[in-house]
Amino acid sequence: MSNTFTAMAYTWKTEGPKALIAPWAPGYMSTCADAFVFNFVYYYYFEFFRSIYSRTVSGRIGYRGNMVLATCAGACMQLTTLPLQNHSTRMQTQTERQSNWATAVQMYREEGLAAFYKGLLPCLLLSLNATIQDTIFEGIKDTWLKRQNISAAARAGVDLAQMKLRAVQVGLNAGQAFWLGLFSKLIASTICFPITRIKQMCQAQTKRSKLRSDGNMRTSPLSMLEMSNYVWNKDGWRGFVYGIEGQVFNASLKAALNRSVKERIQVFIFFLLFPLRFQEMRKKALALAQA
Repeated sequence: MSNTFTAMAYTWKTEGPKALIAPWAPGYMSTCADAFVFNFVYYYYFEFFRSIYSRTVSGRIGYRGNMVLATCAGACMQLTTLPLQNHSTRMQTQTERQSNWATAVQMYREEGLAAFYKGLLPCLLLSLNATIQDTIFEGIKDTWLKRQNISAAARAGVDLAQMKLRAVQVGLNAGQAFWLGLFSKLIASTICFPITRIKQMCQAQTKRSKLRSDGNMRTSPLSMLEMSNYVWNKDGWRGFVYGIEGQVFNASLKAALNRSVKERIQVFIFFLLFPLRFQEMRKKALALAQA
C-alpha cells in the first residue's frame, strides 16, 4: 500500500467503519490504557529526575540538562511500559479478534515473557524522541515565559526586581501549550520515524509471521538490525517512511492535547496542594526573567 490513507481505505472496505472508529476499533481499550500509562509514567520520571537535578544544580536547567533528563525519563518509561506497548500492537494487528486477556495469554504461550519485550533495543533508541521533543518544548517555553514576565513588568510600570510574585507567570496557557506541543512532537516524530517503524514491525511479529519471513523455518524473532535489513531489501528507503504521515499526525495531535491539559493541571495542582512549591516556581520564573 502506498500510504496510510490507502491502508485506511482498504480497512474501511474490507472490515467496515467500526475497524477504524473508537470504541469499536480493534485494541481500542488496550491502546487507551497504553497511552494513559505511557504518558503518566513518562511525566512521573521526568519530574522525578528534574526535581533531583534542581536540588543538585542551581540556576536554570539549560537545553543540555533537559536533554539528559528527557533521555533518562524516556529510557525508564520505555522499560516500564514496553509490555503494554507490545500487547497493544498485537491487539491492533492480529487477524482474529480476541479479548485483551486472551491475547496476552496467547502471547505468553507463544514466546513466554520475551513476547512482551520484543523491540526493546529500538524502544530504548526511541528515547531520542522524548529528548528532542522536551528539549524543544522546555527551551521555547522558558524563553516565552521570560518574555511574558518581562512584558508584564513593563505594563505594570515597574522593573523585575519590584514585580510582585503573584503577577509572575509560571506556566503556558492551554493554547500556547497546544501549539508548542504540536510543533515539538512534529519535529521529534519526523526525525525518529524510521526507528518507530522498525520498532512496530519487531513488536508485530508473531510465530506465523516469523516462519514466513525466513525460508529456513526460523522460529526466533528478527532483531532490530535483521528487521532493518529485511525492510531495506524489500522496499528500499521507502520502507522506513511508510505510514509516516499518519503516525506523525497522530503522535503530534496527541502530544499537543496532552501538553495543553498537563500544563494547566500541573499549575493548578501545585497552586492548590503545594503552595510553597508553587511559590518556589514563581521565584524561579522571576529569576529567569531577570537573568
